[in-house]
Amino acid sequence: MRWRPSFLAEVSRALQQLGLRACPVCGSPDALGIGRYPAFLLDGGPASGPGDAPLGPGHDDDYDLTVAIRIECAACGHLMLFNSSTYRTADEPILVRDHAQDEDQLRQ
Repeated sequence: MRWRPSFLAEVSRALQQLGLRACPVCGSPDALGIGRYPAFLLDGGPASGPGDAPLGPGHDDDYDLTVAIRIECAACGHLMLFNSSTYRTADEPILVRDHAQDEDQLRQ
């Protein structure tokens, strides 16, 4: 899965309107890049390992999954994450299937 290009453009405009035009650490202009793929953050505890028992019904609400937009400075490596739900409008899809995933599935 990757971000829809129109969603990335919308996020880029919104961040520029908020004043994020240069890296807040090194000040490098035009060095900030938006990642094409979402970052998944699990809040509330560690992810289950392969040997852990499943939590079962009723434990789904113990953890909060955040789908984040990844912004990184190419000059100094400063990394910022923004909650994608902040930039979502109505029920418009913000993720699309990655073509590489589709090709891998066809080969199997």
